[in-house]
Amino acid sequence: MIHLIQVVIVFLVTWICYQPGQAAANYFTAMPVKSGDTLISILRQHGFSEHERDQILSTSTHLQKLFLTLDIKYMLHQDRNLTELRVYDSQTAAAFRILKHNGKITTAPYKPNFKITLVRIEGRVHGSVLGSILAKIDSNFVASRFNDAYAFDIRSARNIKSGASYWFTVQKKYDQGAFIKYGEILQTSIEIDGRIIKKNFVHTTNGSVFFNKSSLTEKRPFYAPVNYLKIASNFQPHRMHPITGRRQPHLGIDFELPSGDPVFAPRQGVVIRHGFSNAAGNYIVLAHSNGMETAYNHLSKINKKIRRGYRVYAGDQIAEVGCTGYCTRAHLHFAIKYKGQMINPIKYIKSYPYRMEQQLAARVALN
Repeated sequence: MIHLIQVVIVFLVTWICYQPGQAAANYFTAMPVKSGDTLISILRQHGFSEHERDQILSTSTHLQKLFLTLDIKYMLHQDRNLTELRVYDSQTAAAFRILKHNGKITTAPYKPNFKITLVRIEGRVHGSVLGSILAKIDSNFVASRFNDAYAFDIRSARNIKSGASYWFTVQKKYDQGAFIKYGEILQTSIEIDGRIIKKNFVHTTNGSVFFNKSSLTEKRPFYAPVNYLKIASNFQPHRMHPITGRRQPHLGIDFELPSGDPVFAPRQGVVIRHGFSNAAGNYIVLAHSNGMETAYNHLSKINKKIRRGYRVYAGDQIAEVGCTGYCTRAHLHFAIKYKGQMINPIKYIKSYPYRMEQQLAARVALN
């Protein structure tokens, strides 16, 4: 009997101690980002007044630029006198905690302790690669990252045959036990012109790239001008504007990166122009010994050493990514001109920055 009483006591103590932890795990509800949602509209939905919304946004320029997409969630806890939101940027590590308690507003950066799992997605291409992946996983971010992995390998849609196999593993990130967003694609494989091409995502202190050993042997004259290649818009010389219906070419590549990320010289060259224009914002133009010119637009900051005639070398930081000029989101517009004609940069740049080359070569040697 005494033993039974002891067992009951232990059970009750364990149950009482467990309840707060269990309650904490269910403290928040994961809420979906719906079409048309912005941080302002989400705050409005959860009872924040216009004055309170203005107060929240004034606390941080990073919070003002928070990027939300349909494949991400935010966390909500709400009771009589308290509302707490935890919001996460879709494509960066930025996250914020917004609290209203008894009418008092506090806002602060938040570092989620994400639990990360891996999921493998596989299928066959029918139509476009992007569409085929979206049919398997409802995330534009994941589908576009897969395209980024093979941007240097797929020269045209004809290279991918109908029924070509593909697979990839991608991170899923959880906070408070709830799925929040997808992370990076870590491994990829696709059939191109009948050959299976696999790539791994490699992260070092000098950059992050999709890579296999053949990447080092490609004979391209320029290194990547940024340390993370996420392509927001490709070279499209015959692009038709979706609203005006007029031809409005896009004569470069847009690399989407956070404002302030470094921009590097992709090869030795000389500054021939720099300054500001309404369309390009802060810009730099370099001339190179191979007869090509490279241009860098929408910069937030230009290195103080940059001046006409100044010589730069591969890997030198010349500027920072920004959103100056005609721009809606921070990115680097990178363009190449040869003999007076704009040419597709993707055919002439390596998939990694200069500063990663030795580390990638060492990685290949070890394997």
